[in-house]
Amino acid sequence: MSCRSVIAPLLPVRAIVAGCALFLAAFSLQSAQASDILDTTIDSAALRRPLEVAIYQPEGRAPPSGWPVLYLLHGLNGGYRDWATLGGVQATLDQLIATRRIRPMVVVMPDAGNSWYVDSAAVGGPGDFETAILVDLPQAIEEEFPVRRQRDGRAIAGLSMGGYGALRLAFKRPDRYCAVASLSGAIWQNMQSDSAGDATIQPTTANDYFRRVDPATIVSGVDRPPGAGHFGGVFGKPFDAQRFNAANVFTLLARQLHAGVQLPAIYLTVGDHDSHNLWRGAIALYETLMADGVNVDFRVTGGDHAWSLWRKSIEDVLVFVDSRFVETSSSAKVASGPAAPKFAGAESDAK
Repeated sequence: MSCRSVIAPLLPVRAIVAGCALFLAAFSLQSAQASDILDTTIDSAALRRPLEVAIYQPEGRAPPSGWPVLYLLHGLNGGYRDWATLGGVQATLDQLIATRRIRPMVVVMPDAGNSWYVDSAAVGGPGDFETAILVDLPQAIEEEFPVRRQRDGRAIAGLSMGGYGALRLAFKRPDRYCAVASLSGAIWQNMQSDSAGDATIQPTTANDYFRRVDPATIVSGVDRPPGAGHFGGVFGKPFDAQRFNAANVFTLLARQLHAGVQLPAIYLTVGDHDSHNLWRGAIALYETLMADGVNVDFRVTGGDHAWSLWRKSIEDVLVFVDSRFVETSSSAKVASGPAAPKFAGAESDAK
């Protein structure tokens, strides 16, 4: 029904025009202020091609200091639209913001293929996605959107392969993020350094993961990564265990702890019936953090390695991340470019 057909019998033409203008202006303002997910691309020097990104923009105007930003990563065989289409993240964010459980934030969801969020161009892998997401992506977001540019306004999280990626990027550059969260992260412990090739990677089974000390006592062993085919050449062909270890979460964590670097706040969650047994890696990382006196939030929840679990888990992750964002009036920028220092002897990626 048109605006004119409603009010024409009651108002003169001039008032009708003015009324329609106000109605359209209000409608346009309301539409502009509603939350949205924008599909776009950013130029990536590291990849030498555009990087596809989905960006959640909250309703309303950004505060003077800008919105805080969460970089949210997808899993293996996934893509940048997964969190929007399969995870329902827009509705979840809208609901949590509307009920004031969290403050408005921008959520950036990049496409990383099956890159494992490492730089792999030198060994014929998918490309230098670590650099693309650590450097190119935040530079583009901070130039184009009214977002925070400080560590205390940035966080990173992801599911499965993205959980691994979020942890390793946060441990690689702890100066970038105030918080990191892993949902069912694809985490495995380091391998023996002389291992190479698919034949030497024997996935951990129950028989060699658990060890019975006595009839009443069982302890866990080392959780090895699956076969090299799982990584698609990211760590070299044949699989290079030294390269895997150098890029692995446990190695990066150890280096930062040795250097006494301040780590981001850490949140780990995993399903109790994860069909990939990824609770093993989560527990191993939790034990490592606890042994070194690092505060960590750890949750084992009911569910499998599935979106039915992650759609629920992301709510607590968002609340956790929001609680770590610190309001600031400063607009000083933490460098996102390649000139920023590396920390605690970050790995050479065996290049």
